[in-house]
Amino acid sequence: MATLLVVDLAALLDTSKVGADAARGLEKTWAEAKKLPDEKRQELLAELQNKRDALREALFARARPLLAEIAREKKADAVLDKSAVLWGKGDDVTKVLIKKIDAAGPLKL
Repeated sequence: MATLLVVDLAALLDTSKVGADAARGLEKTWAEAKKLPDEKRQELLAELQNKRDALREALFARARPLLAEIAREKKADAVLDKSAVLWGKGDDVTKVLIKKIDAAGPLKL
């Protein structure tokens, strides 16, 4: 029987310290932009969306080798995103992964 692990990627983005800190930084910049003219705010919004995408990719890039390490330790045959699992008895390793990601400190771009 295959050993399956699941990880909640949405929780990784939303509840990891590094993911939440990155989001707060973007939100703070956007909140401060209320004083800008509409044209400048639209430019800033596009810039922030690009930065958000880059931060997400940096978070996932950090997560991949850590998740592979967890999978090897648990001798897993597959790791699935929790949102794609409709039914199963996979071991949820989200909290373990978040702890390892947060231990590496803030994301850098």
